[in-house]
Amino acid sequence: MPDNLLSIDRIQNGTRALGPGLRAVVWFHGCSRNCPGCIAAEMNQSQESELYTPSQLADRICSLRDIEGITLSGGEPLEQPAAALTEFLEILRARTSLSIMLFTGYLRAEVEQKPETRGILNLLDILVDGPYVQELDHGELWRGSSNQTIHFLSERFASFAETLPRRKGRPMEFVISQSGSLYFTGIPPHDFRTNLEAELKRKQLGIQW
Repeated sequence: MPDNLLSIDRIQNGTRALGPGLRAVVWFHGCSRNCPGCIAAEMNQSQESELYTPSQLADRICSLRDIEGITLSGGEPLEQPAAALTEFLEILRARTSLSIMLFTGYLRAEVEQKPETRGILNLLDILVDGPYVQELDHGELWRGSSNQTIHFLSERFASFAETLPRRKGRPMEFVISQSGSLYFTGIPPHDFRTNLEAELKRKQLGIQW
């Protein structure tokens, strides 16, 4: 993939399931980490994605109204071309007052050690870091497993810092596209897929992930 393009699987115009307030979500395509139990495994292995230049993606987000911020997920956002991701975030900072939240399977210390990604942290308000560990999936808010950490990198959400990391309960939202595809937004419980498949089978229905 060219270094000036970002590979996107899906964009949702608004959700309250992945971060504070009403937010747009960008799911970046692809991840090399292959964490056992990853909810996005099929997406990461798929060949279906759409390429955006940083300015095209920024225009898409800037066209939205009444959102508080944007959440970047995946996939693995920090495996996108660093220069393109940085440019996209810099455009958002220059043109909007949106808050920016990013989920990554890498640790904050790993991100800080790489010159190409270190500067990205300065453009974020919230970072959720760490690999998904299925055995530590206990239902923490905005985290797939308890080893992951919510870092508040700006003063914007300082009031959350004391209480939010201890909260549990994960909101989920479901969207049916015009093509009939069912999408969920949020971090599901670790047995979500198994239970859903069992319930659909009981009703003589099936699902293809």
